[in-house]
Amino acid sequence: IKDAYESQERFIQDAAHELRNPLAAMTAALQQTTPEQRKNPLLKTFMRQTRRLVHINEDLLFLERRANKKIENVSISELLEDGIEELQPLAHKRAITLNLSTEPHIHKTMSASDYVRMVKNIIDNAIKYSPDSSTVTISQKIVKNEIIITVADKGIGIPTKDLQTIGERFYRASNTGTIDGTGLGLAIVQKILNIYGGSKSIESAQNKGTTVTLTLPA
Repeated sequence: IKDAYESQERFIQDAAHELRNPLAAMTAALQQTTPEQRKNPLLKTFMRQTRRLVHINEDLLFLERRANKKIENVSISELLEDGIEELQPLAHKRAITLNLSTEPHIHKTMSASDYVRMVKNIIDNAIKYSPDSSTVTISQKIVKNEIIITVADKGIGIPTKDLQTIGERFYRASNTGTIDGTGLGLAIVQKILNIYGGSKSIESAQNKGTTVTLTLPA
C-alpha cells in the first residue's frame, strides 16, 4: 500500500511538473495576441481554459508538495486584510460586500503563503457561490487557545448528501451547475490545516447559505 501510494504521488508530481512548461508556453503565446484578436470567441474560450489548466496544475503541485518548512511568526490579522483586499475586485463585479471583523495583532507561527492560500480559498468559494448584491461575513478571533476563522455566506449552500464528501479532490457539490471550479480548493485548505494541527467544520443549508469555520492552535 505504501509503495502504491508513493508511486501515485510521484506520478502526480512528475506529471504536474511536466505540464508546467507547455502551459507556460501556451500562456506566453496568448499574451502576444492583440486586443482585437482577443475578441474572437474561440480565442477567449482558449484563454479561459488555459488559465483554468494553469490553476489546476498549481493546485496539484501544492497538494503533492511536502510540508512548507519556511515558517515564521506572522501577523495573520494583517494577512487576512491583505487577502480580502485582493479579492475585492472579484466581489465588486457582482456587488458582493465583504464584511470583515478581525481582532488586531493576532500572530501565528506558520508560512504566510499557506495562511493566505487557505483563507482566500474559503472566501473565494463564498463569493463564487453567493448571489449578486449579497454579503459575505468574515471574522477572526482568539477563543482561549484557539484562532477561530469564520466565513459565512447566503449562497446556494451544499446539499446534505454532499456534505460528507465535500473536500475530496475534484469532488464538487451536485448543485454547482455551470459555476466554474476545480474541486481542489477545500482539499488544499484541509492539507494546510493538517500541517498546522488545525481543523474545519462546515454548516450549510441548500439555498440558504454556508458557514465554514477554521480552527488553528493559537
